[in-house]
Amino acid sequence: MSREKTVLIIEDDPLLRLTLTAYMEDSGYTVLEAADGLEGLEIFTRESPDIVLTDLRMPKLDGLEVITTIKTQSPATPVIAFTGTGDPLAANNALHHGACECLLKPIEDMSLLEAAVVKALEQT
Repeated sequence: MSREKTVLIIEDDPLLRLTLTAYMEDSGYTVLEAADGLEGLEIFTRESPDIVLTDLRMPKLDGLEVITTIKTQSPATPVIAFTGTGDPLAANNALHHGACECLLKPIEDMSLLEAAVVKALEQT
């Protein structure tokens, strides 16, 4: 029997976090939520989710630091980053730090996010 996959969503925008959580739960995932990078890393360490979705620009601890820490603690855990800046360097930096994908916000088609999650989980 396969167990339900757990997704950790680290996003400082409460409305976007709620939207992402609702979509991923509707898609059959167990979802953990964090409002910033520090809280996200605490939950990651405690819960060991199967995949992490993180914003890059957040207070307290930014997404690049989150990605680096997760990849140090658990290299096999896939991380998908998202950014609201139109800066191509932000996406490139996220990939360089270990993210398997970087999506641009606003995420207008949630099925693209879900496809990225499925693809990342299949590769682990």
